[in-house]
Amino acid sequence: MGQQQLLLVILVTILVGVAAVVAIDTMQEARDNSNESAVRQDILMVINDAQIYYKKPDMLGGGGSSFDGISEKNILSIDPENENGSYEVSGSGNTLTVTGTGTNEDVEVTATATMTSDGMEVSWSTP
Repeated sequence: MGQQQLLLVILVTILVGVAAVVAIDTMQEARDNSNESAVRQDILMVINDAQIYYKKPDMLGGGGSSFDGISEKNILSIDPENENGSYEVSGSGNTLTVTGTGTNEDVEVTATATMTSDGMEVSWSTP
């Protein structure tokens, strides 16, 4: 083989290696984003169930206009641990906090929902 052909083979090998690394990184990022979206969707379902708990009277097993006493057993739409991740629910007064940890350890999302006279306001945070 000539020197030019050898350099071309080396260059192609390097380019293929770099392309493979970039592809693996892109796939990992897409997996993380997909898991985070699924966790956010599950959290919204939990918040919906929590809103039902909030509005249900005490006598019927609800919160009676409070999130006090809410727990995972009051959430009926999803399991506290499912294929997307695990979820923790806590509430006090008119504020609810739901933390979701994805199946990928890098994904953690916290939503804080506050009941107001206009409805519910939700704020999101990620560590």
